[in-house]
Amino acid sequence: MSTDQLSKNNPEGTQLGQAASDKLGFYGATTVVRQASAAVGTDATTTQALANALRTALLNLGAIA
Repeated sequence: MSTDQLSKNNPEGTQLGQAASDKLGFYGATTVVRQASAAVGTDATTTQALANALRTALLNLGAIA
């Protein structure tokens, strides 16, 4: 079984989406716009909130199940 490649061998690379409002989805997930970043800090509560926000963003993209 062959696969499709997204690369065009461009030395500048390959980009998905041109704007934050472009929608993406993986593995059949509903497409979503770019997620806003969460607050960053070094205390345990902020770190936990960031981890939860990252998990939610990956779930929304369909990158993890």
